[in-house]
Amino acid sequence: MKKLMTLLMMFLMATLLVACGGDDTAEENGDDNAAEDNGSDATTAPTKSDITDEASLLDAVENGGWIVIFTEDMETSEELVLAPGEQEGEANRKLALYTQDDDHNIIDRFTLTAPKLTVKGENSRIQGGTFKGDVYVEANGFTLPEGTIDGNLYFTSEEYQESADLSEGTVTGTVSVEGADVTTAPTQSNITDEASLLDAVENGGWIVIFTEDMETSEELVLAPGEQEGEANRKLALYTQDEDHNITDRFTLTAPKLTVKGENSRIQGGTFKGDVYVEANGFTLPEGTIDGNLYFASEEYQESADLSEGEVTGSVEVQ
Repeated sequence: MKKLMTLLMMFLMATLLVACGGDDTAEENGDDNAAEDNGSDATTAPTKSDITDEASLLDAVENGGWIVIFTEDMETSEELVLAPGEQEGEANRKLALYTQDDDHNIIDRFTLTAPKLTVKGENSRIQGGTFKGDVYVEANGFTLPEGTIDGNLYFTSEEYQESADLSEGTVTGTVSVEGADVTTAPTQSNITDEASLLDAVENGGWIVIFTEDMETSEELVLAPGEQEGEANRKLALYTQDEDHNITDRFTLTAPKLTVKGENSRIQGGTFKGDVYVEANGFTLPEGTIDGNLYFASEEYQESADLSEGEVTGSVEVQ
């Protein structure tokens, strides 16, 4: 009996030692995992920055997350520099000037006002709201999805301009290439009032963009222009969707329009008044002249293509 009790005691002690050894292992593994999860050497940049005041704005554009989130209008007298950033290892920065619902529909849009914004990073975008001021882009891949620049947009190289996509946004001022070694004419002019119209036809970009009907009592002269080194001017009297289908058409009314440059066209809408053409290559794609069309020579008339448009009055050489 005594021998049996001795064996039983030895079995119980062995079991207890195994159990204690298991607890020690568990604790050691737990400590190791915690050390791995909270390594003292791990430091990552923030993924987002929420703007609550001017101080948070100034910090966010320089040092913040790849996405800068606005929940109200914001204004600063400081010039802003949007530094490069990354999202999941890819170059990316976004000024998110909007709020959205669960289905990603925009609910509210906001305006950020500053004298100047310089974009330093690739694939940066102003999305969903408005930046009020001039924007200078010094990197590839700039976009403007459902965004507006209420000012001018300057690229510091033709490469940066060619890599940009402005098709989903609006720039109220000029879009041009300007750098230390290069200054070119604006590529587009957005018409907002009579003053911008008068400046655009004489000095503006090759494409003159309308977003509403416009009227002036002044006689207009459409000066020559260039698109990528080729003679070209366009009065774009329409808006279009992503598939280039016309969504709205507009009317420009003036007593007279004189066309001075080669390959000029009135497209997508109506010019109400008489048109005088003094250059080769005039066209009228999906456009209308509600008035007379006069060519200054037979050569200019023969080089014109009116097949896609309409002239309500006479067409003749004068």
